Amino acid sequence: MSAWVTMRTDGLPAMKREVLAIAGAICLLVSAVVAQTPSHDKELIPPRSIRLTAEDNHIIKEIVLKDMRVSQVPHNNDIKIGDRIPEDIQLQNFPALIVEKVPQVKTYKFFVTQNKIVVVSPQDNVVADLIQ
Repeated sequence: MSAWVTMRTDGLPAMKREVLAIAGAICLLVSAVVAQTPSHDKELIPPRSIRLTAEDNHIIKEIVLKDMRVSQVPHNNDIKIGDRIPEDIQLQNFPALIVEKVPQVKTYKFFVTQNKIVVVSPQDNVVADLIQ
Protein backbone atom coordinates (compact mmCIF):
# COMPACT_ATOMS: atom_id res chain seq x y z
CA MET A 1 0.00 0.00 0.00
CA SER A 2 2.82 2.36 0.68
CA ALA A 3 4.09 1.77 -2.87
CA TRP A 4 0.76 2.87 -4.27
CA VAL A 5 0.85 6.06 -2.19
CA THR A 6 4.44 6.74 -3.26
CA MET A 7 3.59 6.18 -6.90
CA ARG A 8 0.53 8.38 -6.70
CA THR A 9 2.39 11.32 -5.14
CA ASP A 10 5.30 10.88 -7.56
CA GLY A 11 2.92 10.90 -10.56
CA LEU A 12 1.00 13.96 -9.47
CA PRO A 13 3.75 16.53 -10.03
CA ALA A 14 4.47 15.03 -13.47
CA MET A 15 0.78 15.32 -14.32
CA LYS A 16 0.75 18.93 -13.17
CA ARG A 17 3.74 19.66 -15.40
CA GLU A 18 1.99 18.07 -18.38
CA VAL A 19 -1.22 20.00 -17.74
CA LEU A 20 0.72 23.25 -17.44
CA ALA A 21 2.65 22.48 -20.63
CA ILE A 22 -0.60 21.76 -22.52
CA ALA A 23 -2.22 24.92 -21.11
CA GLY A 24 0.83 26.95 -22.15
CA ALA A 25 0.71 25.51 -25.67
CA ILE A 26 -2.99 26.34 -25.95
CA CYS A 27 -2.33 29.93 -24.84
CA LEU A 28 0.38 30.28 -27.47
CA LEU A 29 -1.91 28.96 -30.20
CA VAL A 30 -4.76 31.24 -29.18
CA SER A 31 -2.50 34.30 -29.06
CA ALA A 32 -1.10 33.45 -32.51
CA VAL A 33 -4.61 33.19 -33.94
CA VAL A 34 -5.65 36.49 -32.35
CA ALA A 35 -2.49 38.22 -33.58
CA GLN A 36 -3.17 37.06 -37.15
CA THR A 37 -6.78 38.19 -37.18
CA PRO A 38 -7.03 41.14 -39.60
CA SER A 39 -7.79 44.44 -37.96
CA HIS A 40 -10.73 46.44 -39.23
CA ASP A 41 -9.54 49.61 -37.46
CA LYS A 42 -7.66 50.68 -40.57
CA GLU A 43 -10.96 50.82 -42.44
CA LEU A 44 -12.63 52.85 -39.73
CA ILE A 45 -9.89 55.42 -39.15
CA PRO A 46 -7.75 56.25 -42.18
CA PRO A 47 -4.26 57.55 -41.46
CA ARG A 48 -3.72 61.29 -41.33
CA SER A 49 -1.17 62.60 -43.77
CA ILE A 50 -0.43 65.55 -41.48
CA ARG A 51 0.10 65.65 -37.72
CA LEU A 52 -1.34 68.71 -36.03
CA THR A 53 -1.25 69.26 -32.29
CA ALA A 54 -4.13 70.67 -30.26
CA GLU A 55 -2.25 73.97 -30.17
CA ASP A 56 -1.86 73.93 -33.98
CA ASN A 57 -5.61 73.30 -34.33
CA HIS A 58 -6.37 76.19 -31.98
CA ILE A 59 -4.14 78.59 -33.91
CA ILE A 60 -5.69 77.61 -37.25
CA LYS A 61 -9.27 77.87 -35.88
CA GLU A 62 -8.65 81.29 -34.34
CA ILE A 63 -7.24 82.74 -37.54
CA VAL A 64 -9.50 81.03 -40.12
CA LEU A 65 -12.84 81.07 -38.32
CA LYS A 66 -12.57 84.25 -36.26
CA ASP A 67 -10.07 86.58 -37.92
CA MET A 68 -10.53 85.68 -41.58
CA ARG A 69 -14.22 84.77 -41.36
CA VAL A 70 -13.92 82.48 -44.37
CA SER A 71 -17.21 81.70 -46.08
CA GLN A 72 -18.40 78.15 -45.64
CA VAL A 73 -18.76 75.75 -48.53
CA PRO A 74 -22.15 74.03 -48.55
CA HIS A 75 -21.56 70.29 -48.31
CA ASN A 76 -24.32 67.78 -47.61
CA ASN A 77 -22.21 64.71 -46.84
CA ASP A 78 -20.32 64.02 -43.64
CA ILE A 79 -16.62 64.51 -44.46
CA LYS A 80 -14.04 62.07 -43.08
CA ILE A 81 -10.26 61.86 -43.22
CA GLY A 82 -9.28 59.98 -46.37
CA ASP A 83 -12.30 61.17 -48.40
CA ARG A 84 -11.65 62.55 -51.87
CA ILE A 85 -12.92 66.12 -52.26
CA PRO A 86 -14.94 66.92 -55.40
CA GLU A 87 -13.12 69.03 -57.98
CA ASP A 88 -15.78 71.76 -57.79
CA ILE A 89 -14.89 72.73 -54.20
CA GLN A 90 -12.58 75.72 -54.26
CA LEU A 91 -9.59 75.17 -51.99
CA GLN A 92 -7.70 78.04 -50.36
CA ASN A 93 -4.06 78.38 -49.42
CA PHE A 94 -3.31 78.82 -45.75
CA PRO A 95 -2.44 82.47 -45.03
CA ALA A 96 1.18 83.40 -44.35
CA LEU A 97 0.46 84.00 -40.64
CA ILE A 98 -0.75 80.40 -40.19
CA VAL A 99 2.15 78.99 -42.22
CA GLU A 100 4.54 80.98 -40.04
CA LYS A 101 3.01 79.57 -36.83
CA VAL A 102 2.19 76.06 -38.15
CA PRO A 103 4.73 75.39 -40.93
CA GLN A 104 3.56 71.81 -41.60
CA VAL A 105 0.42 73.15 -43.36
CA LYS A 106 2.47 75.04 -45.97
CA THR A 107 1.84 72.53 -48.77
CA TYR A 108 -1.81 71.88 -47.83
CA LYS A 109 -4.98 73.74 -48.76
CA PHE A 110 -8.27 74.07 -46.94
CA PHE A 111 -11.94 74.90 -47.06
CA VAL A 112 -14.55 75.43 -44.36
CA THR A 113 -17.84 73.57 -44.11
CA GLN A 114 -20.23 72.92 -41.21
CA ASN A 115 -17.88 74.92 -38.93
CA LYS A 116 -15.05 72.49 -39.68
CA ILE A 117 -11.78 73.39 -41.33
CA VAL A 118 -11.03 70.66 -43.84
CA VAL A 119 -7.29 70.30 -44.51
CA VAL A 120 -6.74 68.87 -47.99
CA SER A 121 -3.70 67.44 -49.70
CA PRO A 122 -3.69 69.28 -53.04
CA GLN A 123 -1.81 66.51 -54.87
CA ASP A 124 -4.74 64.10 -54.70
CA ASN A 125 -7.62 66.19 -53.24
CA VAL A 126 -7.87 63.88 -50.21
CA VAL A 127 -8.84 65.08 -46.73
CA ALA A 128 -5.69 65.05 -44.63
CA ASP A 129 -7.24 66.30 -41.38
CA LEU A 130 -10.36 67.89 -39.90
CA ILE A 131 -10.18 70.76 -37.44
CA GLN A 132 -13.38 71.13 -35.46
